[in-house]
Amino acid sequence: MDIPEFEDLLGRHGEDVSSWPEHRRVEALALLRESDQARALLTEAGLLRKALRPEPVRAPDGLVDRIMRKVASSDPAGKGQAKKPTDKS
Repeated sequence: MDIPEFEDLLGRHGEDVSSWPEHRRVEALALLRESDQARALLTEAGLLRKALRPEPVRAPDGLVDRIMRKVASSDPAGKGQAKKPTDKS
């Protein structure tokens, strides 16, 4: 396996070489033992994936408490909601 082929496989299969097809994985691991460039490419691919991973969405502090207070203070039976407008004509 050469560097361009390794780069191609890295792009197609990702930086987790253990998930690559077995015959390609064996060749890739041999290349990684011998090549500083291959190791650098693997490291770069991992850093890129980490940089592109979205940050988890977190609720602001106290949001759950505010929602629960609102629920507790609302009309649990649904009475009084969606009243029809009265006709004053």
